[in-house]
Amino acid sequence: MITKLSFIILAVLFLIILPPHSIVHGLAMDVKCTVYQDSDVDVRILVMGLKGNSSYTAEVIPDHNPPTNVTTKTDSEGIFWVVAKVPNGDHSLLFKVNLYEGKGSDRNLVVSGDDDAPCQGI
Repeated sequence: MITKLSFIILAVLFLIILPPHSIVHGLAMDVKCTVYQDSDVDVRILVMGLKGNSSYTAEVIPDHNPPTNVTTKTDSEGIFWVVAKVPNGDHSLLFKVNLYEGKGSDRNLVVSGDDDAPCQGI
């Protein structure tokens, strides 16, 4: 039978033995898109609650266009803000976005989301 004291000792041992892991959580993600007269689409991506001054890659996956990646650094407060251009993106109705830590979409997935409303035309 495990007592409270032995459970605490076991938990402390795990904390000492296991290497520290970097945990990143996006607290909020917002994805909006706009269709321009020339049929190109801007996908605006805002993620808050990330590591400050760190590189992240947004992979934009339209439902009827090829995917595109955009990499940039967060500001000092961990805010990621970028605009991805999708040529002839008016053929797509849904723009899914995966955000990866580091440069490239082969890294750790941090958060994903999509546009929550149809694209507005200008």
